[in-house]
Amino acid sequence: MKWIFTLFAVFLPAQYLFAQEMDTAGFAQKMESLRQRYHIPGLSIGVVHQRKMIWKAGLGYANVEQKIPPDENTVYQVASVTKTFGSIILMQLVEDGKLSLDDPISKYGINLGARWGSDERIKLTHLLTHTASGHSFNGFKPGYSFRYNGAWYNELGNAIEKTSGRTFGELLYENIIRPLHLRRTVPSTDDSAAFSLSGYDKTAFLKNVARPYDWRDKQIVPVQFTYGFGPAAGLMSTVSDLAVYSNAIDEGKFLKDATWRQVLTPFVTPKGKKVQYGYGWFVSQYKGMKMFWHTGWWTGYSALFLKIPEKDLTFIILANSQDLSRPFYHIMRPLPMINPFRRSLNKKVQASAFARAFIDYFVR
Repeated sequence: MKWIFTLFAVFLPAQYLFAQEMDTAGFAQKMESLRQRYHIPGLSIGVVHQRKMIWKAGLGYANVEQKIPPDENTVYQVASVTKTFGSIILMQLVEDGKLSLDDPISKYGINLGARWGSDERIKLTHLLTHTASGHSFNGFKPGYSFRYNGAWYNELGNAIEKTSGRTFGELLYENIIRPLHLRRTVPSTDDSAAFSLSGYDKTAFLKNVARPYDWRDKQIVPVQFTYGFGPAAGLMSTVSDLAVYSNAIDEGKFLKDATWRQVLTPFVTPKGKKVQYGYGWFVSQYKGMKMFWHTGWWTGYSALFLKIPEKDLTFIILANSQDLSRPFYHIMRPLPMINPFRRSLNKKVQASAFARAFIDYFVR
């Protein structure tokens, strides 16, 4: 099968010298090489520096059968990158005094099932930081260990709705999507009630959406999956919209400075151990520089959103197969009765060859 390589490069005056110093041609070739190595049908990629998109690319196909190339405006499911939006909405309610992260989950009728149920020891902060589950060695006490759990994170939607009287989708539109004029950022088209908030015709909108695929039996095949929507996952977006969202974060919008510092600081257990996650973001270090990031992964789509504030750099990459983010997880593909999050996700963003390439080419 022949693949096309479509590259769009933009160098704006304020960022021209920075971009010239980077080996963007080499980076483009590396991205294409990795795309082929991981059997990813299509990628949309953007690099943002000083609030401007200094480099962008569309590689491969958004639709293999129709040979439609992707670009920065192609829509993908961003999966767990949605959690960064969910964190903002929740923390806005905290700032407004409508809820507290120390509230027990039972206050909002949240039941995690099995041995956890509505245990009074489990607080909203534990769901937000993926530290709710504990383990058999500590009597399953919350707050002591990181165990990624998207389904539990999604339960924060109950607290959001009960304290605000609004759905997560409504607040998302009111507080983030509309103020930033994110034209192609919407709730999952599979959630008809939430998607209706966009005001778009579903059939027309789907023409801009990359078709999902998987690598099976040594070939790329289209897949079908129903994508829900909530604070944990289900948002659809583009590289160009996420760049605008990234800039808004850099400008300190949405939350107070002190709240942003809390969000982007690793959670500390009662024993003083820092975990790899803050309040809706992974947080790590590279050569003394803070990096905060989130991966997204599920059937047919994956994403990586990486920010390095000290360098004023953001890397956004979206794919129409799960293989972009596969190195972060522990099974080859999501299957019934198998939980891909049964162990902690890899704590280093460098687990991704795409992230390593970005760091190698753009971070000095």
